[in-house]
This record gives sequence, structure tokens and C-alpha cells, in this order.
Amino acid sequence: MVDKKLEDIFRKQSLERAEYTKKILASSSPRKIIVSGPGTGKTYTFEELLKLKNKNCLALTFINNLVNKLKKKLDGYAKTCTFHKFCKELLHKIPKTDLTDAFILYPKLETIIKSDSEILTKASPKFSVSFRKIDLSNSNIGFFLRRSSYYDAVSFDDSVYRVMEYFRYNPGHIPQYDQIVVDEYQDFNKLEVEFLNMLSEKNPILIVGDDDQALYGKLKSASASFIREKYNDPTYDHFDLPYCSRCTVVITEAVDDIIKQAKNQGKLKDRIDKKYMCYLPDKWEDSEKYPKIIHARCSTQTHNTPFIARYIENELDMLSAEEIKAANKDADFTVLVAGSGHYLKQVQDYFIKLNKYKLDFREEEAYRDSIKIIDGYLILLREGEQSNLGWRILLEIDHLRNVGDIIKNTEDVPAIKLCKILPDSYVKKHLLIVKLLNKLNSPEELVSDEVKQLETSIGIKIDKINEILSSDIEKQAPEAEKNQEELSIVFTTYVGCKGLSAGFVFIIGLDEGNLPGDNKAPSDIEVCNFIVALTRTIKKCYLISTKYIFTGKKAEPSIFINWIARKRLDYIWVDKAFFSKTKAVLTCQ
Repeated sequence: MVDKKLEDIFRKQSLERAEYTKKILASSSPRKIIVSGPGTGKTYTFEELLKLKNKNCLALTFINNLVNKLKKKLDGYAKTCTFHKFCKELLHKIPKTDLTDAFILYPKLETIIKSDSEILTKASPKFSVSFRKIDLSNSNIGFFLRRSSYYDAVSFDDSVYRVMEYFRYNPGHIPQYDQIVVDEYQDFNKLEVEFLNMLSEKNPILIVGDDDQALYGKLKSASASFIREKYNDPTYDHFDLPYCSRCTVVITEAVDDIIKQAKNQGKLKDRIDKKYMCYLPDKWEDSEKYPKIIHARCSTQTHNTPFIARYIENELDMLSAEEIKAANKDADFTVLVAGSGHYLKQVQDYFIKLNKYKLDFREEEAYRDSIKIIDGYLILLREGEQSNLGWRILLEIDHLRNVGDIIKNTEDVPAIKLCKILPDSYVKKHLLIVKLLNKLNSPEELVSDEVKQLETSIGIKIDKINEILSSDIEKQAPEAEKNQEELSIVFTTYVGCKGLSAGFVFIIGLDEGNLPGDNKAPSDIEVCNFIVALTRTIKKCYLISTKYIFTGKKAEPSIFINWIARKRLDYIWVDKAFFSKTKAVLTCQ
């Protein structure tokens, strides 16, 4: 039963939230910005705004985790994609002099071009940083563009730069929409911000973000300063969405605790002040049922004594079918386990061996990864044996003795094809593997010797080769249909959980030396990591620290736990005796 006083609160919040949205929709400003916390209805606001337009609209986000959600919500109202996919599509459309229309996107291209630079210039520059900061004080960007032209391939950063430079000199060709909406603006870097500024000169734009969730500083040279500048830009109307329909009261109040403590210690100095309150009409029942955050302190965590993993399993065993179904109704996953390093790997390994639940593994958005020999074979298979990039990847893996001389020859003008200057025996050897891959991709079956040859040359088993062969490095995997009654668990890093939500969230590794690195001097990015992980929670959150970590060294709990008011926490000591007691309870049930 909801009493009269609570009904009045519900009514007041409902009217206030509607008024916040109404102000946004009623604004005639062509430039709008919303800065608000997680779960505050930003996607709903997108949908309501776009309904008022003529369907020639564009919705952009940086995070892959959010694309499918936006597509579902905005289907029929806007073209929805990641920022980099949008730029790649534009690059295919604009006139080019140094790329063919068949160029490919290879996210690991910087690794190859950095290796080229080491051979040709004896330097190993950070090309991505030069692009992201639009640093023209050196020759890095020019060198990268020349080499990417030779490979007829682009990476994420240079594709944005190429398109932006074209529009800089051809502003009349900037695409026009009835409305552009941009999500997660705090994750954009200078290059991306400048490109969006160009779009905003020709298009009405709504920017949405939250500087408390700015996690991509080191990963992609993003900066919260960009969203703060936009919020204070007089040419933009700024708005708030303070009511959270995702998290319970205890979570929103814990976030408030953390921010206050951080600011008291001189952190988050330039933070945009914003209200963040639980929307009780949606979250009253969950707030009543799950009134506390659990701080579980484990006595130890090793492969032989996996107390963190066992504790999580224990909690999951106590979830009722109704709780699982209720969590799945609004969440991406029933359970989210966020952590880093050895903590996350050990817990993942435990649950893989357990083979008891549906598991998913997510990493943060990554631009680069170590190149693999199969990358080269797949490019040769798809693009043909004339592909310079395919052969260059194989050269990078094979470490031919004269690779330096070979690469130097590719600087000649007109540039010579790599396959023409490689030893015949080398070309024949690798084309045989490409031929076997092509056979694997056809109805014709490989004989056992051919399977063995493929596995030996590529270094992975045939099942994995088949899996990779059927995928596309540029394709976004479709979202799987969710079983509402199945308990699903996603494991991810603190950064990787961005864009996700779960009924029950376990934040592991909350020890000094991990998060944060130093209890006496936590960084802004560490504070934001903790806030992001905490606000994935729809129902209940667990903070897990460990007294003796895997090295046998004693660890202090993360200072972030102490930043949360004690009245919001329940403390549980997890040791060997704990499992004996809970086993007895579960047996009785």
C-alpha cells in the first residue's frame, strides 16, 4: 500500500519530470545540451524530440553497447549508428584521391603503420594521439595518411580526420538533417568534437552526456572539458534531467555521498553541478526491497580459495525465479560483475568451470589490439592477392629478415604492389593457406591433413577459425533474444560496463592498489569508474573487497566504500566459516 504522503511525492515528482522534458521539447534553440546522470531518461527524450521531426534525423553514440538500444527506441525516427560508422559511410561517399572506393576499415592499422615508421623514419610516434588532438606540429598525420593510402585502408581516427578535412574545404557538402542527437558526449575527443561542431553549423543538434561518466581520457584522448565547455557555451540552451528511473534510492544517495566526499578532497573541481534523484514512482518497490548496498569483505581470493566467486555464486543461488524475471524485465543482464585484472579473470574462470549460468564477457571499447596472422589471411581472402595490407600483416607476423628493404621499396612512386616484391616461395606458401580458407568457406570439405595445416599455420583450432571466418570485423553483432526467466551474467571491466545495466551488480577488486591505486590520492577517473559501475544497478549492488589478495599481501578496502554513508551499507565478513553456514541454510531451503 502507498500512503497519502507517498502519493503526493509520486505526483510531485511525476509533474516535475514531465516539466523538465517539456522544456527541452519546447525549446526552439537549434543547439541544445543535456547534462544528466545515468538512467535519467535521455533516450526517452531523444525519442520524444525526434517524433516532432520529419524522420530525416541522425542519432550518434560512441559506445557500441548503446547502439542496439538506441536503434530499438529510435527505429523509424532516426538513422542510428556509432560515430565512427557514420564517418566511414561518409568517407565512402565523398570524393577521394588517395583511397579507392573499395577501401577497408582495419582498426589495428596504427600497429602496422607504426612498424613502417620504425623502419622508414626510425621513430615510433603515437599516431592516434596526433589525430585525436589534431596535432599538426609534426609529420605524424601526413605519414599515416600516405601509408594508409598505400594499404587502401583506414582506422577509426584517420577516417574521421579525412572526412572532416573534406568538409572543411567543402562546407556545402556537409550532410543536413532535421535533427541530430549525440549521446555520451563526454567520451568524445578533440577531433570528434571539431567534426560535430562542423555538423552543428548546418544542423540542429542535441548533445547529451555526463561528465561524471568520462572514462576514456587515456583510452582515446577524450576529455570531460569538452562537455563542460558546451554546457557553458552561450550559443547552447542547457537542460537537466535529474530523475533516475534505473537505480534505487540507496544508489542515488550513495552517488551523492561519493561526489560530496570527492569534492571535499579537491577532486572533480570543474564538475557540472547536477541533481541526481531516484524517481520513486518507478523505483519505490525496489527501494523498499533492497534498501542497502552490501559490502562483502572476503578474507582471501586466490585460484585455490576463490571466495569472491563463491560468494557471488552463493548470492545467485538465493535469488528466486521471480527476482530473476523481474531483473530481466528492465536490465541487459540479470547480473553484472565489474572488476579488473586478476580479480576479474579469477572470477570468470571460476564461473566458466562451474558451467551453471549463461555467461557473457565484455571489454571496454578498444581501438587497437595485437594483430593476428588470420587478419592478413582474411584480408587476402576477401580483397584478393593484390592487397598490400593483407601481405603487410603477414610480414609483420613472420618477421622476414629483409622486411626493412621490402618496406623501403614500397615508398617508390608509383608505389609497387607488395606481392610483386615478395619472394615467390613466400607468396605461394601463404596463398595455399588462403586457398584452404576459401575451401573452408565453401561446401567442399577439408581433409584431415588440410585441417591440420590450417591449424598449424594460423595457430588456432578449426572451430575457432570457422567462427572467425563467418564473422565480419566491421559488423555489429545482432542482439540476442533474451530469455526472461534465465539468469545471465556479464563480466566486464569498470570501463566496459558503460552502457549496460543489470538487476544485481557485483563490483569486485575494491581494494587499495586496484580501485583506487592509492586511498590517499584517488584520481578523478577512478572516482568516475566507481560511479559508473555503481549506477549500472537496477535492484541490488554488492561492493566486494579482499583482506588478503592473491599475493598474500594484506589490502585495505577501497576508500570509496568509506565515502558512502555507513547507514547505506550492510557489512558481511566472508571466510571459510561463512560458506559452511550458508550451505546449511540453502540445504534447509
